Amino acid sequence: MKNTIDDVLPKAGDFGMYCSKCGKKTDDSGRYCQWCGADLKAAPPKPLLRRKVMGIRTEDFAGPGRRFIALIIDIIFVIIIDIFVMGVTGLTEGVRMAYQIIRGYPVTDRYGDVVTSILPTPVIYSFAVLIILVPWLYFAFLDSSRNQGTLGKIAARVAVTDINGSRITFARGTLHFFAMYLSAFIFFVGFIIILFTRQKQGLHDIIAGCLMFRQ
Repeated sequence: MKNTIDDVLPKAGDFGMYCSKCGKKTDDSGRYCQWCGADLKAAPPKPLLRRKVMGIRTEDFAGPGRRFIALIIDIIFVIIIDIFVMGVTGLTEGVRMAYQIIRGYPVTDRYGDVVTSILPTPVIYSFAVLIILVPWLYFAFLDSSRNQGTLGKIAARVAVTDINGSRITFARGTLHFFAMYLSAFIFFVGFIIILFTRQKQGLHDIIAGCLMFRQ
């Protein structure tokens, strides 16, 4: 049996596109979505979650106020972890020396002898562990975890994703953490621009390709 023209030509429902607002397949020959009426030409596609997580709303970006609260909570948790690590590893010696340097006192070791080095080794170790290693593992591990956020973000109901709305990797979380230092070093401009960017991104978010959504 021969095919007719109707059998060869595609039918009306074969073509279409997915609406960026409601996510349903709609006829791409018109300008507006046949389901929700969204403007298909003007409205840019919004990032959608490829891996669904309960409560994350991809249409709502987390603002600076919510993110600031999350950061304060995270700093408190990092300090608590630092205190625990100091007690376990004996890094209190380096912290004590750092305090003496800051106050301008003569730097002494645990035996009371004056240390002539400009930057004693215990201070370097303490700085590396307490200021870099502990916060890095805390932020990078928890941001890339199943919860998609640190303890502060969970408390403030903020979820971190990549630009496609998916869970970030540990490597991306690492980049995001160290980029925060850059945002702070340039007089906190990297944080201030969260107020003005369309997707509420700071400089560190842009560098790491991350988005912050409200849960």
